[in-house]
Amino acid sequence: DSVDYLVTGSWGDKAFKEAKKYCNPKVIWSGKSENYVRVPSFDGLELNPNAKYLHICANETIYGVEFKDYPVPRNPNGVLVADMSSNFCSKPVDVTKFGLIYAGAQKNVGPSGVCIVIVRKDLLGNAQEITPVMLDYKIHADNNSLYNTPPCYGIYMCGLVFEDLLKQGGLEEVEKKNQKKAGILYNAIDESKGFYRCPVEKSVRSLMNVPFTLEKSELEAEFLKEAEKEKMVQLKGHRSVGGMRASIYNAMPLAGVEKLVAFMKDFQAKHA
Repeated sequence: DSVDYLVTGSWGDKAFKEAKKYCNPKVIWSGKSENYVRVPSFDGLELNPNAKYLHICANETIYGVEFKDYPVPRNPNGVLVADMSSNFCSKPVDVTKFGLIYAGAQKNVGPSGVCIVIVRKDLLGNAQEITPVMLDYKIHADNNSLYNTPPCYGIYMCGLVFEDLLKQGGLEEVEKKNQKKAGILYNAIDESKGFYRCPVEKSVRSLMNVPFTLEKSELEAEFLKEAEKEKMVQLKGHRSVGGMRASIYNAMPLAGVEKLVAFMKDFQAKHA
């Protein structure tokens, strides 16, 4: 079967390569040549009218690109499929736009090892013969997700997180908090007069992962070293892009982002 892939970063690219084992995927657009800094206009996409599904990665952790709206498959019977591992439960999502959403829990929901799938019921029962039982969603649906012994403790932890998200006021309130955190950090970058730079187009900047570089790249090692002294760790960018990356998932409090911004301004004052 023909399927379409819209590739806005490394995880979308990995998904496309994996799909080659099962179907006939085509990359209808890739941001690789531009080093993944944007999401294309949906109007100009050459969608396959026969594609069974259109796949996106809703948020690319490495490059910091996030879909703010979602494309619609050209095939009236086709479905939109999304990997939402890194922005699941960071904001409200209209699940009716999708045929299938899958997400690793480890960013915003719980420990790694738990995978969450939201699938339209009419899509169940169409697995290929070569599909492993553990990836046949009908098996899981028929058995209330208890076909095998599930990762009980991990799921229990997810339940506690869901309760906390509801206590906070649900995903609408969570999104507001995430927008505030990201806004403070992006403003600090944009107002640094070029000392710090974020390459991602403003309209699709991720609320979860904020990549940035220093104008003087030779200062990056010093930045990371000084930040670590202040108990701010894991700020080194992915090896494929370099620079810095601040991951500000739901669990990162506003105070943590404010501390980073204060440090960035102080560092700039010393080295500008």
